[in-house]
Amino acid sequence: MMQEANRWLVVIASAGLLACGDGPKLVGETGGEDVGATETSGASDLGDPDGDETETTEGEASFVPDIGDGEAECDPWAQDCPGGEKCVPYGSTGGNWDANKCVPVLGEGQPGDSCTYEGTSLATDSCGPESHCWDVMEVDGQLEGVCTSFCDGSADSPLCDPGTSCLIANEGSITLCIDTCDPLLQGCSEGLGCFWANNDFQCIFTAGEIPEAEACAYINDCAPGLTCAAAEVLPSCSGSSCCAAYCDLAAPDCPQEGTECTPFFEEGLAPPTYEDVGLCILPGA
Repeated sequence: MMQEANRWLVVIASAGLLACGDGPKLVGETGGEDVGATETSGASDLGDPDGDETETTEGEASFVPDIGDGEAECDPWAQDCPGGEKCVPYGSTGGNWDANKCVPVLGEGQPGDSCTYEGTSLATDSCGPESHCWDVMEVDGQLEGVCTSFCDGSADSPLCDPGTSCLIANEGSITLCIDTCDPLLQGCSEGLGCFWANNDFQCIFTAGEIPEAEACAYINDCAPGLTCAAAEVLPSCSGSSCCAAYCDLAAPDCPQEGTECTPFFEEGLAPPTYEDVGLCILPGA
């Protein structure tokens, strides 16, 4: 279910992980090869910082651009590739994910299993037909991650197992079931942070450690516990958006001078367990 976040949330359009619509984005690093970035959106727009890596949104039909000669274009929702192949996101220009193509199924990894990944250009992995290698990091020269289930349903009504929600990103090329989380607890696995992405809080790979009040472009630029917020809702910001801290409405504490703990969700719209989530921004923003 899509949730309504407060109007000051940053919405960033980018070209890394992209989806149809507005939303904050993520950027990814794998020791030399950029495996992608992700942009996601809150339900309401608090700003529109510039960026060009990854964008995600839920509830809009995915758009798959023309891939060009030599690649089999496909629909990640329909998984309409020939037998022995699967429809995965890839980087059509060798960079961030921006399209889908059919690739051979080279492994039998099940969701939750460790996997190897051959980069955004080839986009092959050691996962079976029901999942794709995600949360990738470079380990001894090899890209390694976790087999992550494709979303079922459709862009308008995505379906995932309990404890996960559908990340729809990079022009709809990415449709994966990602673990949900609590931004106040930051209980994600090593290398992941709890970020607002695609109308839910999800465990997403961290690509930076930008501190509070410093300029950012993607939601996972910021250190875990922070999110990329529009400059107009912050007392000072050197860019179009800067990292802002999550806070607990039940015990508000905002270290940045000039900010106060403001409800993250519009009144009455916070989902269960997220009623106390706030963000340190300008009073009345």
